[in-house]
Amino acid sequence: MVASVIVRRNKLQEVKRFVVIKQCFKCLRELPIDKFYRHPQMGDGHLNKCKEYTRRDVAENYQGKREQYAEYERKRFATAHRKAQILKYERNRRVVHPDKCSARAKVGNSVRNGKLKKEPCKFCGNTKVQAHHEDYSKPLDVIWVCFKCHREKFHNQIVISNF
Repeated sequence: MVASVIVRRNKLQEVKRFVVIKQCFKCLRELPIDKFYRHPQMGDGHLNKCKEYTRRDVAENYQGKREQYAEYERKRFATAHRKAQILKYERNRRVVHPDKCSARAKVGNSVRNGKLKKEPCKFCGNTKVQAHHEDYSKPLDVIWVCFKCHREKFHNQIVISNF
């Protein structure tokens, strides 16, 4: 929590701020209160674990229950509301990133017209592949990779199974 005191001087207001310090129960460091996530049920309105350790704990929990979360996401993806949200996101993405959209369209058209041939995945040899662009200004300069390798090699994500 940050407390403010207002002192009047020559019709100008000066705000003095006091930094509140809190100790993290995980790392035992004393940190400014802004290094803790807000939590309305805590006495001071902030968690007793710093943001760094909170993020670490969430990541460990996710890794430990990966199958459970994957199943939840599969069910969530199947709902009508979620599909509508994805369509809305895709439409907006085309407006925000026209260079990516154009490059994907050019690759798709070139494959359809036979000017560009799909190759097996560069990493595992899978034949069901996607085109990865290193530079969207060169739309036909692509690396052919499967979904799993694409996510893991270029987007630092772990794939359990294809949905």
